[in-house]
Amino acid sequence: MGPVLGVEGGGSHCHAVLADTSGRVLGTGANRDPANWDDVGIEAAAGAIRSCVTEALHAAGLKPGGVGASVFALAGVDFPMDEHLLAGIPSAIGITGPCRIANDAFASLRAGTDQHHGVVVVAGTGSVVAGRNDAGEEFRTLGMGPMLGDSGSASEVSEAAVTAVANAYTERGPETELTDLLCERSGVASVVEFLEAASRERIDTTTFSPEVVVAAERGDAVARSILGEAGRSLGATAAHVVRRLGMEDDQFDLVLAGGMFRADTRYLVDGLDAVVRPVAPQVRLQPLGDPPVVGAVLLAIDTTAEAQSPGLRRSLAEGVASALGHT
Repeated sequence: MGPVLGVEGGGSHCHAVLADTSGRVLGTGANRDPANWDDVGIEAAAGAIRSCVTEALHAAGLKPGGVGASVFALAGVDFPMDEHLLAGIPSAIGITGPCRIANDAFASLRAGTDQHHGVVVVAGTGSVVAGRNDAGEEFRTLGMGPMLGDSGSASEVSEAAVTAVANAYTERGPETELTDLLCERSGVASVVEFLEAASRERIDTTTFSPEVVVAAERGDAVARSILGEAGRSLGATAAHVVRRLGMEDDQFDLVLAGGMFRADTRYLVDGLDAVVRPVAPQVRLQPLGDPPVVGAVLLAIDTTAEAQSPGLRRSLAEGVASALGHT
């Protein structure tokens, strides 16, 4: 089997890594162009992906036809039709080996565990939960927001904070430090000005999750409640995925990915753990510390018949971090 290619792309970046099956990095490519076709259209996303892969191939001194297997883990791959739509991109680049198009959540999952199975909770601007059991069966939620069943994102935490400020102002809820923090962040002089601007969409109400974390760490009960509720929502979705895949009695890693889990607070994780652990007592919570593209490469290696060394993921992650400049 020749070198493998892993590609991971989201709303603000694209990464490509070529490696051999021992985990040695041969070439990388990176850009800050959006690769989510649902946001920017298929042509722009394809351009970002093509540029990234071409850079990696050039760095490795390889032709597209020399790629043994590849995985393209991309945001916006939410329905079967999306896989068919994006399948033309690798072929247009000239990649002829076995190729998988997958949602980027599966790259985050594989990047966070040495096992071939597990569950990932991604909580960033949006949220999604995906899993793979020991038999190779996969399942994921839609990742399309609360209307389609995915709650607990940074956007919802932010909007819950705005609601808390409104409730404190109208005396339907307790006073909260979030009032001062959100007004300060928005550059307004009073809570009335803040609420008026928020209600008329002059203020983006989806960006205040950092202020919720700050307030929670300072002891604000309202902020702690918001994060705890978000964690319980994410935990309920993760528990559903665990049950759906029949993993209740398994020992597996639950990978925590996305900006909300990188925040310096335990209230979100504690809320999630309180819901998941009764369903899966042997679960291990594992914050994701490596670039998700590591998972895309590992997924490509998984498709080969090559035996994998116990230190493969760590070796690959170190090589990718060095090449892409991650610390």
